[in-house]
Amino acid sequence: MIISDNARGLMLAGFGVFVLSPDSLLIRLIDIDLWSLMFLRGLFMGLCMLVLNHFINGDQSWRQFRNLDRYAWGIIILMTLSSFFFVAAVQTTSVAHTLIIVGSVPVGAAILGILFLHERVSRSTWLTILTVVIGLAFVVYDGQQSTLEGDFYALVACLMWSVNFVLARKTRMPNMIAAMCVSGFLMALASLPLVHLQSLSAGQLGLSLLLGLVVGVAFSMITLAPRYIPSAEVAVFMPLESVFGSLLVWWFLGEYPGWISLTAGSVIIIAIMLNSYFQISNASNRA
Repeated sequence: MIISDNARGLMLAGFGVFVLSPDSLLIRLIDIDLWSLMFLRGLFMGLCMLVLNHFINGDQSWRQFRNLDRYAWGIIILMTLSSFFFVAAVQTTSVAHTLIIVGSVPVGAAILGILFLHERVSRSTWLTILTVVIGLAFVVYDGQQSTLEGDFYALVACLMWSVNFVLARKTRMPNMIAAMCVSGFLMALASLPLVHLQSLSAGQLGLSLLLGLVVGVAFSMITLAPRYIPSAEVAVFMPLESVFGSLLVWWFLGEYPGWISLTAGSVIIIAIMLNSYFQISNASNRA
């Protein structure tokens, strides 16, 4: 069976966001200071992506690093910076509230895609974005505890991710594994002067390794998806992390999101699934 570009892009985006969902839970479970966590997250992400790049590209793996274009380097820098802000947000405010703000990425990506890429966003995608925004507004209304500092960190991370989707649409890189590898090592290097790992336990080390693998694999798929579908359609999957991530923290750490959040999250998932179905159907009809 031949998979259309549209279906391939939707699968990459959907699975990438699903893999990314435990990110916030792992950050909470590791429970160490920001700089030490960023060092471990970046180091293990870089190592995992280095191995994955060699496994996929074989003898051509090093060429992937030499061929990084300016858009890929833009993604690397923004990915590194946004990771600091996202982790800081999770550590200073509720996970649900952080993911709610990050869930507004589709709006930013759609606007940037229209302004800079002159993309035409389908009616169903706009309807899905509207549904997502309304759903997230109900989650905010549900009264999640937050801090102004944490909300600011989450907003900055959201803006950077929105720009990343536009850059991913422009880059000519066949895959973003090498870029995610460089971003991981850059993250670790920037954190190194402030790292304190003296009291790190074996469990925290193991969870940090898992965190690096999760983030690296997830963003490799998410940043590759805009090669096949508009950035707005990729970004519309990001609220899934808001839903799945909040549920995971609730189940494992008892941070209950509230029934309004659960209801709104269900609506968000249904809207995204319907949009994916319509996009695949339309692509099949055009083929």
